[in-house]
Amino acid sequence: MGGTFDPVHNGHLRTAVEILDRYHYSALKLIPCFQPVHKDRPSVLPQQRLEMARLAVSGDDRLSVDSREIDREGPSYSIDTLRDLRAEIGSDESLIMVLGMDSFLSLPTWHNWQEIIQYAHLLVVSRPGWEPDLISELSGFCENYRAASPHELQCAPSGRVWFETLTPLGISSSMIRALARKNESIAYLLPEPVQKYLEEHQLYR
Repeated sequence: MGGTFDPVHNGHLRTAVEILDRYHYSALKLIPCFQPVHKDRPSVLPQQRLEMARLAVSGDDRLSVDSREIDREGPSYSIDTLRDLRAEIGSDESLIMVLGMDSFLSLPTWHNWQEIIQYAHLLVVSRPGWEPDLISELSGFCENYRAASPHELQCAPSGRVWFETLTPLGISSSMIRALARKNESIAYLLPEPVQKYLEEHQLYR
C-alpha cells in the first residue's frame, strides 16, 4: 500500500486492517514514496514521513513499513517497486497492490502502467455507491483482468483486479495539515505517537 503519507492517519490504517481482516492476508506493507510523481513535493522531509509511518504501525504486528522508495530517492514509480518486490519474493508468491479508486482512475498516466499487472494484482478500494465512469483504456483493462472473486488474488502471483467497497473514515492528510497550520487540535485523526511526533517537530506549521 503506497502513498505519500503526509502525514499517515487513521484512515490509511483503518483501510489496511480491514483488508487484512476481510481476506486473512498475512501482512501488509506501507511504502511511503520519496517524491510523488502526480502531486506536489511534500512539505516535510521523506525521513520524517517514514518515521511517522513506523510509529503508526508499531502496535500491529501485521503491518510494517518498507523504506525502499525513500532509500532509492528520485521520482517514485510503482513499477520499479513492484519489480523489486517480485524479485525478492519469487515468481510464485501472490503480491497485491492496494490503491484507492482515485489512484486507479489515474492509472493510465503512470509510468509503464500496463506492466504493473504482470508483477502484482490490484486491489482497488472504492467508496460505497460510487460507480465511476472508466475511460476506454481502463475499461478494456478491467475487462481483461477483472477477477470473478477476491479468492483469485490468492491463487495466482499476479494478473487480476478486484474492487472492494469500504466505508472510509472522513480523514485526509490535507485536513490534518490545515488544522496544524491553524494550531487546532488533530487529536483522534491519527495515532497518538504520530500526533506527538508531529507536534514535537512542529511539522506543517
